[in-house]
Amino acid sequence: MSDSYRMRDVERMLAEEAGTAELGVHLSRRGGRIVVEGEVASEASRRAVLDRVAALCPGEDVVDQLTCAEETLDHPPRPSEELR
Repeated sequence: MSDSYRMRDVERMLAEEAGTAELGVHLSRRGGRIVVEGEVASEASRRAVLDRVAALCPGEDVVDQLTCAEETLDHPPRPSEELR
């Protein structure tokens, strides 16, 4: 299996598995390392994604380039308004 297919397969698993369920994560190979980029919902999601990538790609150096939506929000989400 080629490297790009392997990266897409890991991305698919990250999107589909209940423990990660992150659609905005992309993997690439740069300088012999796996770079994990994109946006995740929380720090817990970041840790889960990075742990899963390390487990699926044993022996590979993994570089964290993820951003956290929690950190980029000016205000926490509010409950929805009730319209009449």
